[in-house]
Amino acid sequence: MTTPNAAAPGTADGESFRRIWSLAWPTVVYSVLELSLGAADFLMVRGLGRDASAAIGLNRQITFLVEAAALAVSTGVIALVSQGMGAGDRRQVDGAVRQSLRLVVLLGAPVTLLGYAASGPLLTLMQASPETLAHGAPYLRIYFLGTVFLWANLVAAAVFRGAGDPRTPLKLVSVVSVLNVALNYVFIAGVGPVPAYGVAGAAMGTVGARALGTAAYLVLLGRGAGGVRLRLRPWWDLDRAVIRRLLRVGAWPALAGVLRNGARVVFVGMLGAGVSGAALHAAVGVGLQVRLVAVLPALAFQVAAATLVGQAVGAGDPDRAEALGNRSVVLLAAIMAAVTGVTIVAAGPLASLFLVDPEVAALGATVIRWFAVAQLFSSLSIGTQGALTGAGWTRPILGYTVVTQWGVLLSLTLALFVVLGWDPEGALVAWVVAPVLQLVLMQRLFRRGGWRDRRA
Repeated sequence: MTTPNAAAPGTADGESFRRIWSLAWPTVVYSVLELSLGAADFLMVRGLGRDASAAIGLNRQITFLVEAAALAVSTGVIALVSQGMGAGDRRQVDGAVRQSLRLVVLLGAPVTLLGYAASGPLLTLMQASPETLAHGAPYLRIYFLGTVFLWANLVAAAVFRGAGDPRTPLKLVSVVSVLNVALNYVFIAGVGPVPAYGVAGAAMGTVGARALGTAAYLVLLGRGAGGVRLRLRPWWDLDRAVIRRLLRVGAWPALAGVLRNGARVVFVGMLGAGVSGAALHAAVGVGLQVRLVAVLPALAFQVAAATLVGQAVGAGDPDRAEALGNRSVVLLAAIMAAVTGVTIVAAGPLASLFLVDPEVAALGATVIRWFAVAQLFSSLSIGTQGALTGAGWTRPILGYTVVTQWGVLLSLTLALFVVLGWDPEGALVAWVVAPVLQLVLMQRLFRRGGWRDRRA
């Protein structure tokens, strides 16, 4: 028997899907524009030759590590802000905003210095050719100088999303994307008194656009846009309790992200031992770039699930939190099945868009198709991680990443690609198997429900 005010199950499901989608679609568009910064670098250096394209492809694997490290703050921000909004705790929300931006500076500064110094050696370890290294090292040094601006953009966007406002970050990244293309053109090709910096100019344009984006975010937070406000306090006024809570939630997926991308750096380095050499490096670089577009719905649903599950947990309703987490993955599965199919069909034209050499483009198409299959499983794992993030239970994610990436991915690549010489099939098989196992482990963790008694 139901009460007169009870909604029918179909109605409740429909409302849940609408809430998930209302948070997810602006983040999908945001992510498309966000990734356009990397894609713009790739496309705008295309005419400089294969070595320039390979340099961007290798650099992207290193920059992914830097971006993954920002999860230590941004993931914790979404959890604390969403749970604080659900509980009506403005003090928690304000504290998370203030301390997260302090962490951006405290953690970003040493990363900048270390990354700048290690740019050349990192590319050398990835088997970059001398020509690729000449293009890639200056780009990477400039990129590391903009680390604080990159992290500030990511963390400020997380603040607004945790508060249930994904549209403000969308508006800002729209402006930043246009600025990025304009500045890239100026610095890559040279305009007027500005000399042509080539591949390094792409990094200059991206860092300049990020810096302007950071300034805009600070102005909006200072004005209290989106229901959240940055209240100025002395920079040395650190709230250790809030910082511990931010890092307790965010450190595990951040470390997992660093290890996952670190494994991919090793994976790409291992590809240099194959007979395809630079051609496979360029093909995989394009495959990873296309994968970034295909993964956008997953990242958006991860944020939507984290926000809605966090608000439900903050309101003391774990049953609603579980239902929202499950429904977000179901809706994501339907979308990703379509994305995977389209990517497989369009693999050839996509590869030719980025790669001029017909043989390298054909190899790129093969890589894109295999990566698309792997991405279906990886995306559902990402969506499940969002639900766990909202609940504040992220620690097991680190162990799963070690097993699937450093264990399964690299071991299979070594055995099939390096030892047996299956080039490129051995590496591609390993790339697919790892996310299948990751999804099984993540779903098992969420469905067991151990997160129900936890809060960030």
